Amino acid sequence: MKNAVTMKKKIIKLAILVSLALAFAIPFVVFMVRAPVLIVSDQSFIMFYGTPRIRRQSIQSSLSFFRQFKTVAIADDAGDDILQYAIAEVSQRPYCVLFPLRYARGARIYREQNPQIPVILLEGRFTETANRISAAINNNPDDYFIYKTDIESDFHIMGLTAAILDGEKNGRILVYLESHIQAKARESISRALNEAEKPLRTTYYTSYSQTQRISNLSSVILAGVGAEYFDRNAGIPIICQTWVDPALLPVEVVLVFDDSPWNQAAEAVRMAAAGIKTGVIPSNCVILPGKDIDNETLQKIKNLCKIKKMKRRDLTNIEQTNIIKSKELLRS
Repeated sequence: MKNAVTMKKKIIKLAILVSLALAFAIPFVVFMVRAPVLIVSDQSFIMFYGTPRIRRQSIQSSLSFFRQFKTVAIADDAGDDILQYAIAEVSQRPYCVLFPLRYARGARIYREQNPQIPVILLEGRFTETANRISAAINNNPDDYFIYKTDIESDFHIMGLTAAILDGEKNGRILVYLESHIQAKARESISRALNEAEKPLRTTYYTSYSQTQRISNLSSVILAGVGAEYFDRNAGIPIICQTWVDPALLPVEVVLVFDDSPWNQAAEAVRMAAAGIKTGVIPSNCVILPGKDIDNETLQKIKNLCKIKKMKRRDLTNIEQTNIIKSKELLRS
């Protein structure tokens, strides 16, 4: 009788252990077999961006969607046929595929061969009126999900950050901009400075060769051009829009705006799943210690970036709130 009771307890314990094992194993199996999200890139860019960063961001996106986010790495000179083969090697039936602008033609071929799989195109830093991929996709934008970097949001935060870095110096801001975003970026920076009630003098260049000697600089903004400024070691705080690994940037860099495919992938997939065919996605802000930047200033910048990350479900309602919060942060 005693042996029977002991055996019964062992069976119950075993059943509990098996149940626990299944409870953990089944979700893992489901996660592994679900159709993945694929992100196309080339080997040089992956090295340039940093494999650890890609791995970290892919894990975050995978966990948020309970679906693997995988990178399709191809050689820099790979043709469209090699691209199609590389995608198929990673997954025959992906959930969707993300292509940067430079692979628009390959995206069109993939879409034609796999019409049942959603294709997402990331255009990067271009204004809303720019249509850089129209010819590559045979003027059929309705067949794709097309998203741009949110220039207005990014440069608005840059302007507010420049105002914070200036403090009470009333200095000058030096801005290097790609020519195709010049008007939109200038408008956003000016709006930010007006909101901060700091009418700082701002000088704009579209190439480093235009640079002239400017005194009393309080910060420098680099967006697509002007990377030569890094060599100056001038000790001036720098705000930059780049995909370079922050660990490789000069100590003067305080804030980095990263609009790489891995940072935009989760939001792009979320928008595509909601049926939003076109839209904008803000860059991810990476805050660095900078050089001789006090903790209070860094905290103000962090708070601004937190505002930027607010869910964008009702932009019209939060716009005025963001302006008020920005003013309060800058005045505190």
